[in-house]
Amino acid sequence: MNKQQSVLRFVILALLAPSLFTNAQAQQPSEEQLARLLKRFPEADQDKDGKLSREEVQQFVKSRQRNRRPAAATQPTQAGDAKLLETLAGMNAQFKNVELELLEWPGDLHKKLGKMTKLALVTRPVKKVEGKLPLLINLHGGGTRWFNNNFQQQLAIAQEVGMKRGFDLAELAGKDLIVLDPNTAERWNPDSLDRMLDYVLESFPEIDKDRVYLMGYSAGGGATWRWINQSPDRFAAAAPCGFTGGSVQDDAKKLAKLPIWGMAGGDDGKNAAGIRKMVERLKLAGNVNVKHTEFEGADHRAGGKAVFGTAELVDWMLAFKRPTTTE
Repeated sequence: MNKQQSVLRFVILALLAPSLFTNAQAQQPSEEQLARLLKRFPEADQDKDGKLSREEVQQFVKSRQRNRRPAAATQPTQAGDAKLLETLAGMNAQFKNVELELLEWPGDLHKKLGKMTKLALVTRPVKKVEGKLPLLINLHGGGTRWFNNNFQQQLAIAQEVGMKRGFDLAELAGKDLIVLDPNTAERWNPDSLDRMLDYVLESFPEIDKDRVYLMGYSAGGGATWRWINQSPDRFAAAAPCGFTGGSVQDDAKKLAKLPIWGMAGGDDGKNAAGIRKMVERLKLAGNVNVKHTEFEGADHRAGGKAVFGTAELVDWMLAFKRPTTTE
């Protein structure tokens, strides 16, 4: 991305979306919209008169852009989807520690990513952080009915039912890290994910390549397991959660040095049993950095909420680095 736009701009665009997309003449925010912006960004009221002028909005946007951290990947979408912008604005309005941004994969790369959608979500700390930052990748779950919805609909449904993702965990943990929530319209493919990660590490120089972490729940947990089995040396730690635990044919020995934390709801049937067996296989293979959590009384949905409500997971991951290798 040559330059990522500030989340502030997404919020402003979302608040102004009805006028911008229905009336080309309406270029200035209304008094009601200014009031909503003031509530979201009280620091923009420079003269402290309790009102937000259009000039103050312009100055605040410019100041945020000046302080914006540099980035290097593709630009966020310019598609002008008002509903998507409104959904993002609503999500960001709930966050204090992180900023959520759209990421659009370049066309040439996207052709090689299977059924991964063109858009993904990147989460960064609100405060500016110097130096390299760790990266946490979260792979979402979902089935056929979920995949039939577009990106905006998926975000809206997740908000309605309380489904959590990587950005929610980042907000809860409040740590200095970047979170990538890619999106797919089918079962995750490890080859496509490897191509995606190649691009991200090349395009985001601020990411610490030795501190890349992976997690997922449900179908995302299964995808996490398949990906670390294919590319175990790419990650510093992983948390495959809420799935059937993988095949007994998998060679757990190649994961003997990768810290892994498996979680599941206690009332999640075969998934809870599968995670137990996965943990046992890893320990038998000699992995001394294996953790296991079973949330008592939690079914599949409640187990997912519990996983993304475990801030300790982030602290645990950040304690590990990928073993130094010669590249």
